[in-house]
Amino acid sequence: MSITIKIGKAGRLVVPKSIRDNLGLHEGSLLKLDIQGGKLQVAPQPGPVQIDIEDGLPIIRAGSLLKRERITKAIKEDRDARDARLSSSSNSQ
Repeated sequence: MSITIKIGKAGRLVVPKSIRDNLGLHEGSLLKLDIQGGKLQVAPQPGPVQIDIEDGLPIIRAGSLLKRERITKAIKEDRDARDARLSSSSNSQ
């Protein structure tokens, strides 16, 4: 997909809705800007992954669409953190 847009006031770029939807971007999404060969390249960056417990079930929240690898990594990190808390609390008793 290729489009032409105009730079707005204060140098702002507006990403059209169809592209935002296609890439899973929303307000607060992170974008990486690079200049390569005289061209500006923009790529979505993964935001932080947060796991909350609601009604006893884990809910995964992130700033962008997640790939399976990032979900798996977030679950493992959350599990490791819980295991560390449990082992430290059982060692102190």
